[in-house]
Amino acid sequence: MSLECICLQSRSSRCVFEPVRVARHQPGEHDVTIDVKFCGVCHSDVHVAKNDFLETKFPVVPGHEIAGVVAAVGARVTKFRVGDHVGVGFFVDSCLECAPCKRGDEHFCSATFTPTFNGKPAHGRAGAGVTKGGYSTAMVVDERFAIALPKALPLERAGPLLCAGVTMYAPLVKWRVGPGSRVGINGLGGLGTIGVKLAKALGAHVTVITRSARKERQARAAGADAIVLSSDAASIKAAARSLDLVVDTVSVRHDLKVSALAPGGLIDLLAVDGVWCYCGLILDMLDVQPVRLLQHQLSLTATQIGGIALTQRCVDFCAKHAILPEVEVVEATPAQLSAVYEKLDGGNDAGVRYVLDIGNTLNASVFEQPRARAPKLVSGWRVGAQIALILNRAALARIEEFVLEHTAAIAGGVGAALFAAVAAFVIPPLASRIRG
Repeated sequence: MSLECICLQSRSSRCVFEPVRVARHQPGEHDVTIDVKFCGVCHSDVHVAKNDFLETKFPVVPGHEIAGVVAAVGARVTKFRVGDHVGVGFFVDSCLECAPCKRGDEHFCSATFTPTFNGKPAHGRAGAGVTKGGYSTAMVVDERFAIALPKALPLERAGPLLCAGVTMYAPLVKWRVGPGSRVGINGLGGLGTIGVKLAKALGAHVTVITRSARKERQARAAGADAIVLSSDAASIKAAARSLDLVVDTVSVRHDLKVSALAPGGLIDLLAVDGVWCYCGLILDMLDVQPVRLLQHQLSLTATQIGGIALTQRCVDFCAKHAILPEVEVVEATPAQLSAVYEKLDGGNDAGVRYVLDIGNTLNASVFEQPRARAPKLVSGWRVGAQIALILNRAALARIEEFVLEHTAAIAGGVGAALFAAVAAFVIPPLASRIRG
């Protein structure tokens, strides 16, 4: 027998949410049925709902920071009992047979993992239709893809740990951050704030990198030991070569100045063998000259979320050390979602994670509320256009190469050498601007 629930869905990229009753797939013998109490609203929810990646399957029900209570368990479930606190993160299925899955990296499944929402089930454990996320009163999930939430964690603050928390925890663990480590966190939004707390709890000296001096009080409250203003060349210079690892949470294009012709940028914050790790979702191309990396043997890399085991480890670590994200709990109504989406799309300078109060406010009364207005969002076409440019970067590179190779012939005469010299400095930045 299927399970009926109330969801908030959007039928188009305008992100106008409406309540709807849907049927979850019939729980199986390995499944856990969850009464959803809270669901965080992640920036990636906004990206998908806006169709920024050009692959959203409408209507869409977002949400992958889900915290609730076990309502029922299948006959062969061993990990949970009725009444347990439980969470669901970014994905709800994978093949469980490939090498990444077997080592606990289900999010790198060779046969494709199934996202918690907007996903197409491929392995038989997530129903048959497009997956619907946590803006919903109930979920059904295989116990192998559910996270046990210690009751020491307030449910309203647990959900963001399943996304923002493990997203920040993953690079800290990968690069073995501990006592004596010097860690920078670039950006102090919802991701950055929890990143500061995690790095500090691991024993690191933590530096927050931010554009605004107004963020200093917020950074200090989260546990930061030092502040670097990315908008101030003197501040960057004073902190040069002081960090072993920078975890970059900024989700818009920002120039690290990884160029031999542009010294003095954020990349200079890294010490010898330093690592700059991107966690923010940036689709723009990077301008990088390897010579700037080899001078101090630096690495540019990126990480994303984590598998089930690492997510559980993150949650347990946070419970042990009383690490909680800063949250603002809002009603689970279409009108409130419009307001939250506007805030997130505008950059989330508040440094909080917005959380929907599903258990107390998503009920039959939402059907009686007036239709919500469309939130004012940045048009999704820009990201789509960037994707198109990225896909055509090889053609752009060939044009750039041709122009540089034939500048002398194009210029002709006495000014050929001068023209070629100027072109060598002008064409690459111009091409870079076109890419970005």
